[in-house]
Amino acid sequence: MGHRGPPPKPTPLRVLEGNRGHRPLPPEPTPEPGPCDAPEHLSARAKLVWDRLSPELEAKGLLAPRYLETFEMFCEAVVQWRIAAELVARTGPVVTGYRGSVVTNPASREFQRYAVLVRAMGADFGLSPAAVSNIARGTPDQVDRASPARLMG
Repeated sequence: MGHRGPPPKPTPLRVLEGNRGHRPLPPEPTPEPGPCDAPEHLSARAKLVWDRLSPELEAKGLLAPRYLETFEMFCEAVVQWRIAAELVARTGPVVTGYRGSVVTNPASREFQRYAVLVRAMGADFGLSPAAVSNIARGTPDQVDRASPARLMG
């Protein structure tokens, strides 16, 4: 059975909000900085996604060496989502199936499946408006340079 309830709020966000419960704040590990180059085996289209997004994510501290595999999966999922979208655009949401029956295009199901993956993994990197709103913001003079809140400059 998985975890119940909403995911825990990051410690820096609890600090910025004032820690209303006055509970002890757990320490959070900070990822070690390092090179975040695209892996050699990444597909050409996924490398384009990587090259477009990784500089900003790395600059904001949202991409570090420990997250490279997750980001690689995200980039490949974006490519598969686009391939399915292109196929649905060419063939339509329904196709002729066995013995002339009209059925849902299998590419539509793949499009939906990869869209869910892209949204879920993209949220880990703050790649949606809702995910960005969950990251603490502050004015430059209020932000602790060691805090993840600095990421949303």
